[in-house]
Amino acid sequence: MKKNGIRSIEQLISIPRAARLLDISERTAKRYIHDAEIVVYVVGKRQRIAEADLEKLVSKVDCLDNLIHQEF
Repeated sequence: MKKNGIRSIEQLISIPRAARLLDISERTAKRYIHDAEIVVYVVGKRQRIAEADLEKLVSKVDCLDNLIHQEF
């Protein structure tokens, strides 16, 4: 839910938790952030990732995986 154009804090998760949810290392998650595959939000001094952005990334990866398997 957005409030005044800002995502509510409940929908934002830490980078370590996002990495665990995606079953990747924190280093890989940070690489995705650096490569603009995942958007990061700064809350105070902490970086957070929106769950919705993770869902989009998972959908994108699943889509690519399906395309690869269809070709073979």
